[in-house]
Amino acid sequence: MKVREKTVQELGELDPNEVLRVYDLILLLKKRLPKSKRARNVLPYMQVRDALKKCQGSLSEDIIADREERA
Repeated sequence: MKVREKTVQELGELDPNEVLRVYDLILLLKKRLPKSKRARNVLPYMQVRDALKKCQGSLSEDIIADREERA
């Protein structure tokens, strides 16, 4: 039997409080993963940069113009 299958089987035998402890441990282990493993996810600011590449003109000039209109 594979380790993952054995783990799932053992989880089925635990009470809900113990399962919650195991889940917390899993989350803690995931936080400790090296940055190279976590870096696979695209960072939100990179998504924004990609979206802004499609915009023409100067975003900062547009913001300044909007502020001047409100003043």
